[in-house]
Amino acid sequence: MIATEAARADKFVRGLRLDIQGLVRAFRPATHADALRLAVDLSLQERANSSKTAGRGSTSGQKRKAEQQPVPVPQQNFRSGGEFRRFQQKPFEAGESARGKPLCTTCGKHHLGRCLFGTRTCFKCRQEGHTADRCPLRLTGNAQNQGAGTLPVLGHYALVLFDSGSSHSFISSAFVLHARLEVEPLHHVLSVSTPSGECMLSKEKVKACQIEIAGHVIEVTLLALDMLDFDVILGIDWLAANHASIDCSRKVVTFNPPSMASFKFKGEGSRSLPLVISAIRASKLLSQGTWGMLASVVDTREVDVSLSSEPVVRDYPDVFPEELPGLPPHREVEFAIELEPGTVPISRAPYRMAPAELKELKVQLQELLDKGFIRPSVSPWGAPVLFVKKKDGSMRLCIDYRELNKVTVKNRYPLPRIDDLFDQLQGATVFSKIDLRSEYHHLRLL
Repeated sequence: MIATEAARADKFVRGLRLDIQGLVRAFRPATHADALRLAVDLSLQERANSSKTAGRGSTSGQKRKAEQQPVPVPQQNFRSGGEFRRFQQKPFEAGESARGKPLCTTCGKHHLGRCLFGTRTCFKCRQEGHTADRCPLRLTGNAQNQGAGTLPVLGHYALVLFDSGSSHSFISSAFVLHARLEVEPLHHVLSVSTPSGECMLSKEKVKACQIEIAGHVIEVTLLALDMLDFDVILGIDWLAANHASIDCSRKVVTFNPPSMASFKFKGEGSRSLPLVISAIRASKLLSQGTWGMLASVVDTREVDVSLSSEPVVRDYPDVFPEELPGLPPHREVEFAIELEPGTVPISRAPYRMAPAELKELKVQLQELLDKGFIRPSVSPWGAPVLFVKKKDGSMRLCIDYRELNKVTVKNRYPLPRIDDLFDQLQGATVFSKIDLRSEYHHLRLL
């Protein structure tokens, strides 16, 4: 969706051919309809002129000068009070590269758009205040990531940026998980503002993180932050503590820490922009027999994400235990299985099992005995068991309660209504989902 009619007209003009685009821009159409009418009239007039030129033919052995008359443009009512600049075209030699481009009366050259001559505007970056020979982009060579390098952080190589514009030092949350670093919670949540205006929250820190720089090991406290471009950012707090100075032109950082001798670190070289060509140029090169190779870079590293890595899980270990401590506590209403009157004990013969299944049955029963979930019994009731293979290759113990279910009295336990649940969830900001673990044998049976 385009916000205004002027923006729609500007987008339409930018999609025109360059020779027509310059003429249309000279009249500054205010609406999309005006720009469309003007572009159509110019295209029709250009076709008419080209057909006349083709019908005249050419004189062999002589170089004719063809005078190109100004293209008549129909009068249109555009923005009132607008100032228009008149472009005149002088005769030029056939075959010149300035085809269709009007002659500028200011600089005397053929070009499109506003003339930058004499306005102290850079021809390279289009910014005012300097010229192209003193453009910062030319002086720096489009360098990026000045003061950056790959350094060992607690035995793991990380992309580190020395940033004097950052008030604190940070470490990427993904790098913390990858390197399995120990973190400590902050006393208060820190809100970090980015240059784009976004706010990110930091809740943890890595204390006494050792970074090796030019053979010297220096400790720093890093705040965990969800960063993407760098693994570690060393801000002004750490740079000031180590009396560091950054030479951006040479990409050299000089350290003068109080407890050790002075040393220097040289960052990585600049990363120049990749060479970009148009799709038409690439098609021509391929038609001429040029080799073209397409590489797809895929990161095969797998980040080990476990439940213990979540900050909320670490803050409440009693809610997320690795193993259940035992049977659930006694409740006001205990669970019981009611049978039909006159039911005699039911005992079915066990199913036949393979040696591997029988061994697995002994292992799982012993684990349940050790945890206190079951106990030895001489009850006349009995139900056979079987194993179902899971996706991970392990076997799940299943008990065949079908015969018991036939003589069980079906209760009328009231199910929760969805309207009541919505009333309870009104105003809630934190939700949790706890999966059922180890089936249903954790219920106390009477």
